Amino acid sequence: MKKRWILLILPLMMALMMNAASANQWGLRGQALNIVEHTHDYDEYSCVADDYKSQTNATRVILGSRYHNQLVAVDEVKDGWKDAIFSTTAVYQPSELDETGYPKITRTKNGFELAYPDIDERYYFELQHNNEGRTFYTLMEAQMGDVKVERIASYGYRVTLGEDSAMWMTKITLEDFNIHNMPKRGPDDVRRFNEANEGLQYFACLYPEVVSGQKSGKKSYAVYSAPDTSSYRAAKGKASVSTGDDYKLYLTVGDWSLIEYRVSLRTSRFGWAQLGKHGDATTDEIVHVPMMTAYDTYLTDDPNVSEYHQAELPAGTKLTALSHPNGWAYIYVEATVDGKITRGFVPQRDVVFDDVELPDEEAKIVGSWQFDGGSEIWYEYLRLDADGRFYTSDAAGAQPYHGTWSVVQTPEDSNLYWHGTARVPTIVLRCTDGMTYRYGMSFDEKVEIADGVFCKSLSFLNSEGGGGFSPYGTYDEYGNLDIDKNGNLNIKQLDITDEKFPFSYWYRGQEEGNG
Repeated sequence: MKKRWILLILPLMMALMMNAASANQWGLRGQALNIVEHTHDYDEYSCVADDYKSQTNATRVILGSRYHNQLVAVDEVKDGWKDAIFSTTAVYQPSELDETGYPKITRTKNGFELAYPDIDERYYFELQHNNEGRTFYTLMEAQMGDVKVERIASYGYRVTLGEDSAMWMTKITLEDFNIHNMPKRGPDDVRRFNEANEGLQYFACLYPEVVSGQKSGKKSYAVYSAPDTSSYRAAKGKASVSTGDDYKLYLTVGDWSLIEYRVSLRTSRFGWAQLGKHGDATTDEIVHVPMMTAYDTYLTDDPNVSEYHQAELPAGTKLTALSHPNGWAYIYVEATVDGKITRGFVPQRDVVFDDVELPDEEAKIVGSWQFDGGSEIWYEYLRLDADGRFYTSDAAGAQPYHGTWSVVQTPEDSNLYWHGTARVPTIVLRCTDGMTYRYGMSFDEKVEIADGVFCKSLSFLNSEGGGGFSPYGTYDEYGNLDIDKNGNLNIKQLDITDEKFPFSYWYRGQEEGNG
């Protein structure tokens, strides 16, 4: 009888051991194991690094296969392990192993640190929850060789290389973190980030609408790089999308739709398909702004997953910026590649505006100005010097910004400013703290502001409105015209030349504990 029980138990034990081995083929434990064992997506993957600790709610793990690495952050919340973040762009890929070495994930008190010790890179993320209890991670600190990134309150980062620093006005979460496109050259990268983001205006952002796949009547559509059947078509000319699968809709122009769809776990694709009109979603609100590459770089149709290089673009390549996605790393552009129109995404840190300066327009507005109405898109007082320097002041006499300025040509039909298609110049204000502001500029030599009283008028324009300026001294502190006994305006020169503060006023307030 004993021998019989042994014979019965042995197969059961072997089955249990086989199941355990199968469940642990990834080398995972805890919540992360639940992610992979319920799908075939990760059959060829194993654990590259993790910060698993028993009796904790959160686990971060890098899963890797021969061709693909993905970071998965799992947080156990009210509805279980399902609150997870998946990111390919957060980690280096297997093809880069010889250069980057292996990653390391270390649990911290309030989050985790992702590090690549071989190349002296580390990124610290803080675990947070929104009002609905869902998980998100905010990048708080980073070090990339000699470049340091530090979160400053809620409005951005300070990026430092040696004695040079710049403010980077963005918020980076793990979901949109891109390890390849961080400002690894230091503050100069940040200045290009800031200018590109500001210069393309906020309405040029691409925000997706998720379209669920059709259960019946599904169709397959050819996908092109641009809304033109003669444009580049990926997948060796066979790129297509099925309406039976979910996809993201970003933009519709006529019967063409800009979409993003999944090809596989390690690849997605942006492209244009003739899906027909999407009701009221039809729009042509994209910009058309000349830019060019400042460095050797690349173009991709997959900025959110693989970042596959569709084309290599040498420094000086002419581009037309169209918009930017809901993120900080890339700009959506049009270029000519191998004689074909090609649209895709280039790293934002690698491009600059292809500006044509307008010295005659600059000469018209040299002087001191004060705000007199409209949207407050700039500060109360502004002085534009002939040597290309500018200074600002608020009503209390504080100096928020100073730096250099210029006036450049705005391309016709750029669609940048609310002014419509009218061709107005662009004023560029580059601040010493790394911020750059670009506004449409309207100037009148002679405007009647009261019976028989005339003065110059300057307006700044953005995508939503504008604000006007009169020569400094036109109005007194109570808003009344300041006219001398001869009936002339008391035009003055702003005395704001103090440059002892390299950063903006609101930033200094935080440093001094006054913000």
